[in-house]
This record gives sequence, structure tokens and C-alpha cells, in this order.
Amino acid sequence: MTNTLSVYDPIFYAQEALIQLEKALGMAGRVHRGHDKAPQQKGATISIRRPGAFAALDAPSAAQDVDAGEVQIALSNWKEVKFGLTDRELAATGEVIISEHIRPAAVALADSIDQSLCALYAEVPWFHDVAATAGVADIVAVRRMMFDNKVPLRDAAMLHWMIDGDMEADFLNQSAFTQWQGSGEVGTQAQVSGSLGRRFGFNFFANQNVRSHSAGTLSGTTPTLQGAHAKGATQVTLEDVTLTGTLKAGDSFVLAGNDQRYAVTADATAAGNAITVGITPALAAAHDDGTQATVSLDDHSASLAFHRNAFALAMAPLSELGNQLGARIATVTDPITGLALRSRLFYDGNNSKVFVALDALWGVKTLDPNLAVRARN
Repeated sequence: MTNTLSVYDPIFYAQEALIQLEKALGMAGRVHRGHDKAPQQKGATISIRRPGAFAALDAPSAAQDVDAGEVQIALSNWKEVKFGLTDRELAATGEVIISEHIRPAAVALADSIDQSLCALYAEVPWFHDVAATAGVADIVAVRRMMFDNKVPLRDAAMLHWMIDGDMEADFLNQSAFTQWQGSGEVGTQAQVSGSLGRRFGFNFFANQNVRSHSAGTLSGTTPTLQGAHAKGATQVTLEDVTLTGTLKAGDSFVLAGNDQRYAVTADATAAGNAITVGITPALAAAHDDGTQATVSLDDHSASLAFHRNAFALAMAPLSELGNQLGARIATVTDPITGLALRSRLFYDGNNSKVFVALDALWGVKTLDPNLAVRARN
């Protein structure tokens, strides 16, 4: 048969893939999302609106600005899935092509987006060490930590908990989660579906992309600040008379005199009995020279309890340049979810195949690390 690209609609492929992309989202479906309407390329930086916050003031008061401001996000992830359709495969119905090729391709893109978001665990300084067998006490402890950090807990639709396979197995084996006498009708539903659903205010979901953290090898866990550090600093230097080893992105510490915890943002190696690291969030208070730090070094699986506004996913459409110049290209964007995806169709005469490529461009960012807690197990 003769391959004719006009028979195949790239917009249809893109729309179908976008539907499957949204269905397959894990963590990405539970974070703040923004998008840019203009076509972008990898490495571009776009601005998305930050979720707003208000304060109750003594009346009468000045009107508060409803503009929540913007946050800059680099579109550092550009991924694609490309496959070729032979003459025989092209003879199949559109539904077969969608089910056997477009859907798996969209799921692969969704998985890649999810992995990039799960990697943001390293910017969360707060943690709770889960018991050998995770249970209700661990959930309550994490909720208490979030309460103390002033995380908004009343809107349950905004609270999520991503768990790994071990934690899911622990919960599914307990009456508090999967039996009538422990959790009522919700427990019996969990027996049927294997899904924990909403418990203790959190929307639980198991995710195979939960990241594992390998801690640094710093020789001492109680170094001190080298020199005074001002409030708002995003880098600190720690020292000790025999300090050696490393700190890894995701290690954390607290400084004496303030309850705020900090996460290390990039790997660093000690030299000359001192180590300089980037931190998040910025220093909440000024600290004097010699202030003691207490460093936490622990290998763990980084399950995450978080408020939707802790993290952000930003997407932008890719260019349709080249459309009708040897290829058919279409980009679709969902204005509600901010998801964007491009499809390209082109013919390779040497191999008698029509190639289909689906690609997406996105960036991720931690908006507020104090709105999340690692459940370390």
C-alpha cells in the first residue's frame, strides 16, 4: 500500500495522547500547575503564578494585593517517545493504533514527568522516621509535624501522601486500613481495590517512582557555622577540627537557636575541615559564628506527605515549525490542567514506515519546602 500522511491526523494523536497523559499522572496530578501559552524550547525560563496567601488584619486595614506574584521555572526537561508504523500496522483501525502505541507512549511521558517531580524530595528538610512496620502512629506524627509548620490541613483535597511499596504493604496488612472493624466501609473498599484512598486527612497513593536517598559521609554530625550568616542566606559553611567526607543533596540539618530545618541542595565535599553547601529554604534567621548544626545522615526511601502548593509543574507547548515541510505537526494544550503535548508524523521512504513522535517540555520546582514532610523508611 502507499503511505499517505494526509490520512493520519497529528492533532487526533496529540489529543488522544494528552488524555492518556492526564490519566497516567501520579504526583504530577497532585501539585500546583502552570503553563505558558507561547511555544518554548528546552532551557527556557517561564513565569507561572504562585498560589496566593492572605492574612487577617485588624480592621480597618489596607486592601491586600490579590496578585500572588510569579515564580520562575526553567523548562529543563524535554522528552519524547518515537516509534515507526509499518504498512501492515497502518492498515489497522485508529483504535488499535491508539491502544497499542499512543497510550503506552503517553504513559511513558507521564512516568518521566512523575520521576522529575519525585526527585524534589531532596529539597524537603522535614522528616519523620517511620517505624519498622508503618502504622497509624506514623501518620499522626507526620500530621502533627505539618500542623506545627502551619500547613493548611482543613482542605483535604490539597493534602496528599505518596508511599512506596513497603509502606503500602504495611498499611494494607492492618485493620485500621483494610477491615471493617478498623476503618468501616472504606476498609472493605480497600480490600477490593487495593487503594487506601483518603485516611487521616491525606489522599494516599502508591508510586513506583518514590526515590531512594543515599546520605553523605560527613565525619561529624555536629559541626559549627564558620563565620556569621545573615538571614536570607542560601549558602552556609560548616566546620569542625577534623571534618571530612561529603554532604549529598537531600541531607538536612538544623541550627541551634531556631527550629527551621534546612535541606542541602547540591552535593559537596569537605576541604580544610570545612564544607560549604547550598540550602533550602533560605536562612530563617541570622546566626553567629560558631552556631552548632545538627546534621541528619540517613539512607532511606523518601515517601512524601505534602500540600499541593509545596511543588509546581510547569509546561509549555513546543513549536510547530516544520509543519507540512516533510512532517505533519500538531501541539495541543489543556487550558485547565496546563498540560501540553506535541505530535509529529513523518514518512521514511527507505524503511516504508510512518514515524510518530510524541514529546513534551516541562519544568518542576519546590515552591515551599515547609509544606511537605519526608516519611523516611
